[in-house]
Amino acid sequence: MIMGEMNPCLTCGACCAYFRASFYWAEADDATPGGVPEHMTQKLNEFRRVMKGTNQVKPRCIALMGEIGQGVYCSIYEKRSTVCRDFEPSWEHGTHNENCDKARAAWGLPPIKPEEWNAPDTFPQAA
Repeated sequence: MIMGEMNPCLTCGACCAYFRASFYWAEADDATPGGVPEHMTQKLNEFRRVMKGTNQVKPRCIALMGEIGQGVYCSIYEKRSTVCRDFEPSWEHGTHNENCDKARAAWGLPPIKPEEWNAPDTFPQAA
């Protein structure tokens, strides 16, 4: 994110409380130094792990802090898995993401609009 740019994700968090976050097992810190904290994961199968809390009927990632739709952050942001790094919110880079809209709708949030990425009065800035 460019300094001064607004980030609608800081008031959302819906994707972290809607989708299962599964990833290759070796992304965890017991296999890769600086990786996803292993204690925050559980085995999904022989090759994949999942973030605790996301492999259930009403998912919510153990690393998600805050209140959905109000103010959130990832407690392991710098160590998050590729599935999280690769998830692009709608319009972040000029492309619509239906999965972002789907997660937001499940939490009663409207879809992100392209102009919200740079609207200074729309979202709080990160400290």
